[in-house]
Amino acid sequence: MRVHGISPMSGPYQELFSLRGKLMAQVGFKFPREITMLLRLVGLSPGEIKLWHDVESGFMSEARARPGAPPVYKHVSDEVAMAILKREVTKELEAELLTPDEYLGE
Repeated sequence: MRVHGISPMSGPYQELFSLRGKLMAQVGFKFPREITMLLRLVGLSPGEIKLWHDVESGFMSEARARPGAPPVYKHVSDEVAMAILKREVTKELEAELLTPDEYLGE
């Protein structure tokens, strides 16, 4: 609205801002979630592993066996995350991160 010359102190602007606040409160929006990619390991014969950190759920890994392959997402412990960050990924850990979880649905 400011782009079109409407002052933030004007009545319509204040009404719109107030309405926006009420709508945001109804949806339950409080703070944006921060999801950060910390590290991307490439060249793992020929796959890659990415380590993500979500402030609410902790560390997640995204592994691909080869470029273009579907990703395998896993929640990883702090110890595994530190091993990935230190680039101390063993063949066993790589195999575990690349193995999809079994489908537990019906």
